[in-house]
Amino acid sequence: MTPISTRRHFLRGTFAAGSAVSVAACSWPFSVRAPLDLILRGGTLIDGTGKPGQRADLGILGDTCVHIGSLDHATSARVIDVRGLVVAPGFIDVHAHSDLRRHPLAQSKVAQGVTLDVCGPDGGSPFPSKQTSAKDGVETLAAGCDSRSAWAAQHAKIAIDIGAYVGHGTVRQRVLGPVGRQATAGELRAMEDLVRAALEQGALGLSSGLEYFPGNATATSELIALCKVAAEFDRPYVTHIRNEDDQVLAAIDEAIEISRRSGASLLISHLKVGGKPNWHKLDAVLYRIESARAEGLEVRCDCYPYEAWSTSLSTNFPAWAKDGGQFVARLQDRAERARMRDTTEQSVAANGGWGVLMLGNGLAGADLSLLGKRLDAAASERGLEPFELACDLLTRGSVSILGFGISEDQMDRILTQPYCIVASDGSAVAATGRVGHPRSFGTFPKVLRRQVREQQLLGLEEAIRKMTALPAQALRLKNRGTLAVGMLANVVAFDPKVITDRATYLDPQRYAEGVQYLIVNGAVTVDAGRQTDALAGRVVSGRS
Repeated sequence: MTPISTRRHFLRGTFAAGSAVSVAACSWPFSVRAPLDLILRGGTLIDGTGKPGQRADLGILGDTCVHIGSLDHATSARVIDVRGLVVAPGFIDVHAHSDLRRHPLAQSKVAQGVTLDVCGPDGGSPFPSKQTSAKDGVETLAAGCDSRSAWAAQHAKIAIDIGAYVGHGTVRQRVLGPVGRQATAGELRAMEDLVRAALEQGALGLSSGLEYFPGNATATSELIALCKVAAEFDRPYVTHIRNEDDQVLAAIDEAIEISRRSGASLLISHLKVGGKPNWHKLDAVLYRIESARAEGLEVRCDCYPYEAWSTSLSTNFPAWAKDGGQFVARLQDRAERARMRDTTEQSVAANGGWGVLMLGNGLAGADLSLLGKRLDAAASERGLEPFELACDLLTRGSVSILGFGISEDQMDRILTQPYCIVASDGSAVAATGRVGHPRSFGTFPKVLRRQVREQQLLGLEEAIRKMTALPAQALRLKNRGTLAVGMLANVVAFDPKVITDRATYLDPQRYAEGVQYLIVNGAVTVDAGRQTDALAGRVVSGRS
């Protein structure tokens, strides 16, 4: 073992979880005459806790931050002048779909300053499943895996760190298959065993997607039982609630009750009130969350800075239509299609009508001319009613939609709540020219541009806290989320006057600008604004 590797090993063993030192302390128990691997010199360090930034140098040895303060006389293999830049912890995305679509270089997230994607939200995780792997151009689709351990073994080469929840929907389908009936006592025990095994192997929490099948056919009691397992491991319950529009208050009540009765902390995914007819309910939504927090429950939410959501067009259709994996067959049956109509039309109306829905990816070849069009306009072009066109499209493809049903003012209000985390609901991908949602490419810089620099709704330190220390706290990640001695060297350096999103709804795959340097586990992944070929990412386990 070389002297440098010996020193790195010693340092990693010395800086245990409880010994990390914050920016304010600036202490380091070792001689700065020892050579470092990297010094970021002269930047404004914002440590992620919400405290004011300060001018300081950051010293990195191996994958660890080992000094914060003055390093004028230290030696290092490399020194980067970051004067004029903000130096902060790498951003943590607690709601990512990079298990479904990702590129090993994770370009869309790297350009935003993200160093950790947490996958498997909305009840769907890459484990425990038995799907096969596939390729989609240059983007690798994650193979379903029998266990969390098997999934982790597939991620040896990736540019950013990656972790995953275990999904309730995935577990349920593993045990029951694609059915919506109540689980038997034996099936519930089998689901509990699968959740427990995934958490033991390092899953970061339990997720649910209660607007999607089979979550929307699941009783609250089943979720409470599984969340009790999450509570055993002190891992959060991360939920896409049962309804985000006309029944949003009941859905919030259910999520809080699950947390209360199970003992699991609660993270409400992409909090919103969808559909203009429901916007007046936001006060009541926030009151419920704040009351639960005052009661002593650990309740948080995440949010993205966009007035449009994105999901599958099929989400508007009733749960029974998907039972047994027969959705397409039922759509092709005129009588069954007619049975779906009232529920579907009511769901769409609750979000503002067919005119707020824009057609996205997943269209069949014959329908590609409708890409980017509002569904009512597309239906008029085809001479059909919107419901009939929606049914036809879904018989030919798995169609996604963007729904312009969120109030921008309310989105701002949610994002500024002290318990709200910034998260993308997007993927770590390369730009391929596809139509989609801009959140995969712009979420974090958009908050820094709009809410911080332009609207001044958030201070820079508070916005960074929402991207770093707050998500790390929610997920119980002990060695990331703040800039401190002994923490992992996952660091972003950006120009606060320049950082911005460039992705739009009509041109959603444009990389963000302004990140000058990104360090992932000590490796320079963005260098002077250009991504390197570094693949230093790791699979993150619970409490790591």
